[in-house]
Amino acid sequence: MAPLLLGASAYAASVCPAVGNDTLGCELLITVTAVSSSGAATAFTVTGSTPDQGPYDGADDTLVGILNSSGATLSSIGLSGGSTDIFGFDGDGACTYISCPGATDPYGYAPAGVTFSGINGSGTSGTVNFGPALASGSSAWFSLEEALTPSSIMASGPEPSSLLLMGVAVPACWAFYRRRKGVR
Repeated sequence: MAPLLLGASAYAASVCPAVGNDTLGCELLITVTAVSSSGAATAFTVTGSTPDQGPYDGADDTLVGILNSSGATLSSIGLSGGSTDIFGFDGDGACTYISCPGATDPYGYAPAGVTFSGINGSGTSGTVNFGPALASGSSAWFSLEEALTPSSIMASGPEPSSLLLMGVAVPACWAFYRRRKGVR
């Protein structure tokens, strides 16, 4: 944990490689502070680089570092961009600008060991997976779509359509149960 003594910007520089305009490393640093028993991040903070470097491609892509400060092993983090398509990958991820040996992301947004899953249809939320999982005090990096700021990134939760479905399905199931069992 000693790197945190450097400050968020200095630590971010040691997490991410220099890519395009981001010569000082990560534009954003996500610090995970709590993890569930399954290894999913449950709490985190997001800080920006100082000075602000902007998108590494000068247009619409952001270099993101992640630091696991939770005291547990981190295997994934669900992220949302609100109405911003942070997972709307268009083929110009950081690994299209630098060498990322062993990377498997077809769009070039993640180095080896980092993958994406559960991306919704609009690209506004998804999950970043780490394999191998990140031990406490470990870090990784990846890139996301759009020119992002710390307030652009949030924890992902159920989509509004999923909440609507639950709001209809749960009462319907209860009504069916009551009819079947004769419960009043």
